[in-house]
Amino acid sequence: MRAAVRRWMAIAVVALLTGPAAARAAAQDNGSAAAPGSGIGRVTRHGLAGLVRSIHGSEIAMEIPENVMFTVRMSPSTRITASGQEATAGDIHAGDAIFASGEIDEEALTIEAVAVTIQDERAAQMLGILSRNFGKTWTAGIITVVQGDGVTVKRMDGQLQTFSVDQGTTYRLRDQQGTFSMVRVGERIRTQLRAGRPVARQVAIQGIPRNP
Repeated sequence: MRAAVRRWMAIAVVALLTGPAAARAAAQDNGSAAAPGSGIGRVTRHGLAGLVRSIHGSEIAMEIPENVMFTVRMSPSTRITASGQEATAGDIHAGDAIFASGEIDEEALTIEAVAVTIQDERAAQMLGILSRNFGKTWTAGIITVVQGDGVTVKRMDGQLQTFSVDQGTTYRLRDQQGTFSMVRVGERIRTQLRAGRPVARQVAIQGIPRNP
């Protein structure tokens, strides 16, 4: 579980310099928005990491790094663990970092939890840093427009954010190197931005979202 949290929080670093000029020119020829892609791959979320904000009975209000609040619904069959040991709902407290796995509804912002793992203090610190830097040093969302060097994503909080790419931008498709041509409308991406600039340093293409 802890490895899953690290995969969720991390953006792959790759030393691939790519020249996206041809792909950018094609996007310009297509007008203000790129045609929907066929789907480089499907992405299914089986869990989310976040910070516990409050607990009400069997429901946890959990804030993920995109600054969106999810309701984690536990049931008598939900498995709760901490440090590899069995735990109970009473061991979960406000401020804890948790990883909740189960059926995710991104519209209703709910997770029907099959399992909840209580993370350590380091994970809580990392999630806090990610949350404070969301939209500044990194962003994530579903691509709505690709035009020239510009890419616009719709974030989970409903906001649109636009950034640009350049010759120094690197791309990643899961555990493989990617190219600008994979940056297409409908794809979910996570992007690291250059300090103080709306320019992508790294783009991780995650695929077309779908429900579990």
